[in-house]
Amino acid sequence: MNKTSRFEDKGDGTLLDNESGLVWAKEDSWPVAQDWLNFQEALQFVDEMNKKDYLGYHDWRIPEREEVEKIFIPDSTIMARSNNEIHLDPLFATGGGNATWCLPFDQQAAFYFSYLSGNSQQFDQDYSQGYVRLVRLYPDD
Repeated sequence: MNKTSRFEDKGDGTLLDNESGLVWAKEDSWPVAQDWLNFQEALQFVDEMNKKDYLGYHDWRIPEREEVEKIFIPDSTIMARSNNEIHLDPLFATGGGNATWCLPFDQQAAFYFSYLSGNSQQFDQDYSQGYVRLVRLYPDD
């Protein structure tokens, strides 16, 4: 296991955030789905990952906007797909998307958080070039 001051690599494809107690998937949806996701597809992706016990767990969800804002680290840089520099802890996997869908949402739009800028904004749910980073509420230990 690898540990930084904030995140702990659990050795199973997840990172424990020692500040929040949340468990994040190291990889986002891009390497798993090999495609972009609109918001409804992101909800389906979460459901499929839970049915498959992704990384050994079945309680994944889309993060809340406040939760994903807290993993944005302006002074930390890793490489996302298309050679974009994003601002996440180096224990997160490289090569993923540069943003994530997050909650809350309504019938028309959902929040989308950028790891490039640290900003979130509402996008139409049919925005087709999205990603999602899965999170769990509690570690099993």
